[in-house]
Amino acid sequence: MLITRKRRIDAGIDMTPLIDVVFQLLIFLMVSSQFIKPDQRVELPTGPIESAVVDQEDPVLTLVIDSENQLFLEGVETSEEQLGNRLRDAIKHTDITTLAIRSDESASVGTFLPVIEIAREAGMLNIAYDKKHEPKD
Repeated sequence: MLITRKRRIDAGIDMTPLIDVVFQLLIFLMVSSQFIKPDQRVELPTGPIESAVVDQEDPVLTLVIDSENQLFLEGVETSEEQLGNRLRDAIKHTDITTLAIRSDESASVGTFLPVIEIAREAGMLNIAYDKKHEPKD
């Protein structure tokens, strides 16, 4: 009696195409997403006049003044003493001359005004501020 053995079928799954697809999806998502710096959450003041519009095509530096009067230039905490040097360096290396200030409504005017003066002395040509628009009744 002749006994024949059946060949065992290899049921392994080739992982190479799956890995390729996952890497392609990862690259697609990285390229298509916007990398936005985490902004400090501030409660913007309100007023009847709209804030100045900054041209979206122009490069802009963002300065955040939080409720404790701390300064964050492009997400990095800085002091008033360091602010002028950092702004001058930014102008020198990137030619950015527009500064957008996002100030918390409870921030002190004693912090806001010196920041504007420091920015002007550093060479910022355009200074804008963000606020909520609340139309008049």
